Amino acid sequence: MPQPPAVSSSLIDVMLPAAQAPQAVGVASASRLRWLWRSLVVGLAYYLTGRLGLLLPYQDAHITLLWLPSGIAMAALLRWGSAMAPAIALAAACTALSIGSSFALSLALALGNTAGPWLGSIWLRRVGFRHAMDRPRDVLAYLAIGAGFGMVVTATNGVVALMSAGLIGSAAAPAAWLGWWLGDAIGALIAGVPLLTWPPRGTLRRRISAVDRLLNAALVVVAFGTGSISFLQPPGSAFTPFVFIPHLLLAVLAIRAGLHYASLTALVLAAVAAWGTATGQGPLYSDNVREGLSLLWGYIATLTALPLLIAVLVAERSRSEDRWQLALEGTGTGVADWDVREGRVQYSRRWKAMLGYAVHEIGTGIDEWRGRVHTDDLARLQAALDELLAGRRNELRIEHRLRCRDGRWKWFELHARVVERSERGNPLRLISTAIDVTERHGAAERQRLSTNLVQHLHEGLVITDAQCRILHVNPAYTRLTGTAREELIGTVPALLQPDSDDGPRDELGEDLRRRRAELRNALKAGDVWRGELIAQRRSASRYTQQITVSVVRNATGDVEHHVLAVSDITTARQQREQLERQAHYDPLTQLPNRLRLATLLREAIAAADRDGHSLAIAYLDLDHFKPLNDQFGHDAGDRLLAELSQRLRSALRGHDVVARLGGDEFVLLMRTTSMQECSQALQRVLQAVTQPYTMGMPRAWNVTASIGVTVYPSDRADADTLLRHADHAMYGAKQAGRNQVQFFDPELDRQTMARREAARRVDAAIAAGEFILYYQPKVDMRLREVVGFEALLRWQRPQYGLLPPSEFLPLVETAELAVKLGDWVIDQALRQLSNWSADGLHLNVSVNISGRHLQHPEFAERLRELLTQHDPLLARRLELEVLETAALADPRRTSEVMDRCRTLGVRFALDDFGTGYSQLTYLRDLPIDALKIDRSFVRGMLEAAADRAIVEGVIALSRTFGCAVIAEGVESAEQASALVAAGCSIGQGYGIAAPMPAAAVPGWVDGYRAHVAVTQPAEPV
Repeated sequence: MPQPPAVSSSLIDVMLPAAQAPQAVGVASASRLRWLWRSLVVGLAYYLTGRLGLLLPYQDAHITLLWLPSGIAMAALLRWGSAMAPAIALAAACTALSIGSSFALSLALALGNTAGPWLGSIWLRRVGFRHAMDRPRDVLAYLAIGAGFGMVVTATNGVVALMSAGLIGSAAAPAAWLGWWLGDAIGALIAGVPLLTWPPRGTLRRRISAVDRLLNAALVVVAFGTGSISFLQPPGSAFTPFVFIPHLLLAVLAIRAGLHYASLTALVLAAVAAWGTATGQGPLYSDNVREGLSLLWGYIATLTALPLLIAVLVAERSRSEDRWQLALEGTGTGVADWDVREGRVQYSRRWKAMLGYAVHEIGTGIDEWRGRVHTDDLARLQAALDELLAGRRNELRIEHRLRCRDGRWKWFELHARVVERSERGNPLRLISTAIDVTERHGAAERQRLSTNLVQHLHEGLVITDAQCRILHVNPAYTRLTGTAREELIGTVPALLQPDSDDGPRDELGEDLRRRRAELRNALKAGDVWRGELIAQRRSASRYTQQITVSVVRNATGDVEHHVLAVSDITTARQQREQLERQAHYDPLTQLPNRLRLATLLREAIAAADRDGHSLAIAYLDLDHFKPLNDQFGHDAGDRLLAELSQRLRSALRGHDVVARLGGDEFVLLMRTTSMQECSQALQRVLQAVTQPYTMGMPRAWNVTASIGVTVYPSDRADADTLLRHADHAMYGAKQAGRNQVQFFDPELDRQTMARREAARRVDAAIAAGEFILYYQPKVDMRLREVVGFEALLRWQRPQYGLLPPSEFLPLVETAELAVKLGDWVIDQALRQLSNWSADGLHLNVSVNISGRHLQHPEFAERLRELLTQHDPLLARRLELEVLETAALADPRRTSEVMDRCRTLGVRFALDDFGTGYSQLTYLRDLPIDALKIDRSFVRGMLEAAADRAIVEGVIALSRTFGCAVIAEGVESAEQASALVAAGCSIGQGYGIAAPMPAAAVPGWVDGYRAHVAVTQPAEPV
């Protein structure tokens, strides 16, 4: 898609002003409209007042003693700026033209009447003139510049213009100039002052209350009324004295309402006086016109000057009071003026502000003040005031609490003095000041609390100066050190002293030097150090201090103090060390435990990397330790482990480490330079382990150990992996026959990991229900009857099919997994027996039990639970088959378990008999119900005389022991006949039937019985 053409920057520069043009036009239009409106108002006011002024000519038609337009022009130029000059000039020209002046004269007069106020306004702005005229400098500036200089310009211009026009001669010029200037000046005052001081709309409502507005309006009405009565009566009237009443009222009005009200009223009164005099009325009228106009000018001048003078005095006094209030507020002091006779109190703004009140919110009654005093302070304060008022003391200074507007209590320091007394000495007036001392009280309270806290602290506290000399110690520190406070003041604490060569070289001295170095380094980096120090009391007893040193600096950052917080942590440290020892050391052997070993191993690896030697990590596990616990109890086992730990420590060198992981597992960390040295050291360890142990047991007991070793850095792995590799090697030593040392081999590790992964898969298969039981029949070959079935485990593994036991039973190496799988087989067999019994098929079932399963401490109890879950009567039809080698590994233990199980009704068979190397003494003591001839002998009995002799020997042995005999692996009729002839009638094998699922058993039994019914009785099957 084609891109749009780029817009140039010059085009943007043109477009932006164009976009902003409508807004600019709108603003300019509003400004022009505002200027036009103001110009119209100013011009019209100028023209109308000018026409009125010219009704009172003084010397010439152009000269009058009351020229109000000068005041309008001055006010407009000061308020709205020089933009009003064109309107003023135009109005002035129109006024001159209205009385018949020529165009040239009118233009000249207009220029002068505009130039004078314009120059005056510029000058006034430069001197900082304020419209409110509330400062003497503003009034003086207006009189000198506005009414003076500005009007001098207009008067001079006007007289010169009149002389140029030939309207007056040079002789009359001075009088004409004076009359012109007086008229303009009085106009600038009488009209300019109210227009300049009048506030903008809404200001009156904010500044003056409703009551004050009513009173001020009344003053204005009375002043206007008395003035009107005086000037609207014939000359010599009885109301003539009223002519001076407005002056008094204007003075009051100037004090109460300010200059704007008073000057406006003066303007109205001036208009009334001028109107009355012009119409031949009032006390100022005279037949001599000039005399009458002069009196009128003087009267108007006094009307104008009096409010100005009063307003300036009031403003100055107000500013003085404001400065006084500001000074008091700057010092935080409130002032109260108490009129004792009237019981009224006037409070300063600061006093009210400290209590949270506005200016008009607190009453003036003395009781109102008493009501704010805290009840706990009122009696004390009243007693002090009574003494002051009675003259028994000259002044009062007391602290008390006052309630603030928000309900809080503040502390104030009250200082009161009687400043006026009567002739009899009675107090008439009392001035008091108050200072908020709440913060000081809080600081004093905090200081008191801090002092008490320091004195009662259980920790010792030491404060030194910048040179580390002790300034203060608390009682706890003196008790801690056993040294009196007087002896400590001025000394330097041992920790803060510089090191010296002649210091003690014992444990205390070395510890002190180390802590000093730590302190110096810490204080360079920051202002706090915390550590522990072994110290000695005055009594020479030693204890452990925990010390925190803090640096206190002044405003310039220089050290001002050191603060030491010292506590005795001897007991806590002992407890901590005990807890650490319990956490890191085995309580039985006092050897490092697994947690501590992790640290020691990391440190040993780091040392090997640093020093360049090798590190042997040996994992030691005792062989056949469990039978000792079972036969003699756990106490005997603990004694053996304690003795073993001593032997291991003795067999190792001083820098080697022995740790106990738990149970009968230990780890050895040995520095070595060669594999030969390592092997020799471990052989010494094995020799130490295999020495007989007695320890109060009835007979000596021998144990052996399997040791797995890995060597760092040949095996460059992390600490956890090194331990795991040593563990794998130890497992290999167990598999290789025990009582030996085996070094870690990666291939062996791979095989071990593979076996563990396979065991994990077996465990998962149990949970997933992938195991099933197949059943192989046992028959009486002589009587041709089915006597039972042997339950054989199969693994229905997805993607692999049905696996026989030889494929997975070697993977079941852990006792936990063997017990779990064995319990499952017994449970499934009992469930199947129960199902067959319910269907009327009463059969016996034999189950193979591994040695690990049978040796489990809870085997008999678990078997009882399984029988109870199904039917205890099923025990009579349950036979447990145990391998000969497993049964005779621990004959005593095996016999005890068998006896407990036989009490439940369960029978036992010894499987694969003849393959082991059994002692007949042990075999005689086992409660066996049947012997099973191993299939290898049955398979070869027809061809090998030795196998036949073994078979016949086992059969004879069964008769001797009084138990049944069963032949495994019967695969032909000839084998069956030979077994029956030799005296063994019960057999099982593929010649009879292959293992089958449980669902196929009832059909097979029925088929076998039918087959027996149609065959010859003499034929063994």
